[in-house]
Amino acid sequence: MIKRRKGIVWAAGVLCSSWLYGSCADLVRAYPDFIEGCKTNTVIWRDGTKMVYDDGRRKSFAEALNHPDIEDMFRYSYPRGAARYNRTPPVDFDPGRIRYEPLFKKMYGASASEVRKHLTSIKWFGQKVRVTKVNGVAARLRAVERDLASRPELKKYLTPVGGTFKWRYIAGTKRLSVHSFGAAIDINVKHSAYWRWSKGKYRYRNEIPLEIVKAFERHGFIWGGKWYHYDTMHFEYRPELLGIGSDRAGHEAKAPRHKSAKISEKSHREKAVGTSYVVSKGDTLYAIAKKYDTTPEKLKELNSLESDDIKVGQKLRVPGRDD
Repeated sequence: MIKRRKGIVWAAGVLCSSWLYGSCADLVRAYPDFIEGCKTNTVIWRDGTKMVYDDGRRKSFAEALNHPDIEDMFRYSYPRGAARYNRTPPVDFDPGRIRYEPLFKKMYGASASEVRKHLTSIKWFGQKVRVTKVNGVAARLRAVERDLASRPELKKYLTPVGGTFKWRYIAGTKRLSVHSFGAAIDINVKHSAYWRWSKGKYRYRNEIPLEIVKAFERHGFIWGGKWYHYDTMHFEYRPELLGIGSDRAGHEAKAPRHKSAKISEKSHREKAVGTSYVVSKGDTLYAIAKKYDTTPEKLKELNSLESDDIKVGQKLRVPGRDD
């Protein structure tokens, strides 16, 4: 249950500052065993640990990818279901590919040996795979298998598995793969495409059927096939990007999607006239999108922007308040 009171947000009984509202509620809902809430630019863990939510830096895509904060993880809205399926994504549109590594290390383990303590073996279409039990990942993956078991024609895409747990860096980077935490699965490589394998000019490729993508998304896994830097074999458990969560006993629960908190600062009210918005210092495309209950992609479409870069004083078209 989510309530608002004079600019303050309570998500599942947890206090959140209103400007943190969207992602705070999603983090609490997605990871209730670990995250208690958010207040004053701080994510508060149940053990008392505090992490800065927004480091205050404006970043290019590459900077956000390599030096993210928690806010950067929500930079792009993940499109569910048929949205953007089999369509070439906009340049650098990689929802979920930006990850604040300390958050994942704290939940799943900060080393290979720590992660291994929480691994379990499950059956995946006749094959045994090892994934983490943390956050109910193993149970969610079993649920995906149940959903797809009645569709034998899809099995060729799902097995043999390309990989689950392996403590490793993403190719060409010093960023840990989500496979390192046992919270990702690569399905059959034979029917998959990966942007680094592409020869010549960039071209989006995909063979994975939509039914498979939808089944994974229902249970909290995002798909790398919706990234500009596509990886169509890859699914990782990121329920905070899908509005999916669980109770503290690990049972899956879906909550209604929230709307972003209303603008409470007088200066923002004064700047927002009709369907225009004037960019101020510290604004990001993502933050402006949240104020108007829309997405960065919609703002880029409305303003013919080719990237997320905006400048102070720039006038942007935004959806009308009654749109």
